[in-house]
Amino acid sequence: MGVRRPAGAAWPYAAAAAVGLAGWWQGALTADGAAAATAVGGAVLGRGGAPAAAALVTFFVTGSALSRYKARAKSRRGVLAQAKGGRRDAGQVLANGGAAALALALLGRRGQALFLGALATAAADTWATELGLLARRRPRLITSGHPVAPGTSGGVTPEGTLASLAGALTTGAAFGATAWLRGRRPGPPAGAAGRAVLLAAVAGTAGAGVDSLLGATVQGVYWCPTCAEPAETAVHARCGQPTGLVRGRRWIDNDVVNALATATGALTGAALSRSGTVSG
Repeated sequence: MGVRRPAGAAWPYAAAAAVGLAGWWQGALTADGAAAATAVGGAVLGRGGAPAAAALVTFFVTGSALSRYKARAKSRRGVLAQAKGGRRDAGQVLANGGAAALALALLGRRGQALFLGALATAAADTWATELGLLARRRPRLITSGHPVAPGTSGGVTPEGTLASLAGALTTGAAFGATAWLRGRRPGPPAGAAGRAVLLAAVAGTAGAGVDSLLGATVQGVYWCPTCAEPAETAVHARCGQPTGLVRGRRWIDNDVVNALATATGALTGAALSRSGTVSG
């Protein structure tokens, strides 16, 4: 008989550290981003098991691949579009994966629905951002319909909306298919996989919608007088000079919006599951 590894054992964090190191080596993560990814991945693998780990790896791999997909074309769409790319730091990792990891760390299997809803939201937002930047038409602000520059928070396109749904579905499929395979159930994976895909689609879409709404209303948007171009931070990354707030709240940046959106996705996932579990 094999020895069952305890949930608090070091092996989940060692495995997560290997993935984080690979992400840093490939240029997808900063050093502190890799450390944050280790914490998130370790909690997910240790408390969520293979289905949660498969969903998280799917999110990370697809997100990293999409950030590189036609990167040169996306960089030509404008300064805000350029700012969306690059290596993920600790703040970005925790904003996207913190709620999902916390749900499993505190609740274990009973936090599966919270976890999947949060992660599906993060995937939906990532896919919408990376593929929406390639849309031929200019995005329109979700609140007013006015055209905005590519990469503007709160701007949406039909292509980005479809990509958002695809990201959520992919995350749910990875979770559900792995749960079904581990259960070794005969027949088609209609139970576990079906529940996971449906929950991820609904919760991820809802969370991504909240992300766009917050981005269009309360997220801080700035203007750099030195470079005469828009920015998303109080200090412009391009020139290092202070920027002026155009709209929104200073303390609400993209990481805060992502954290609120994933929390919304988590709560939506919980509302869709009576028991809090997804894999049956």
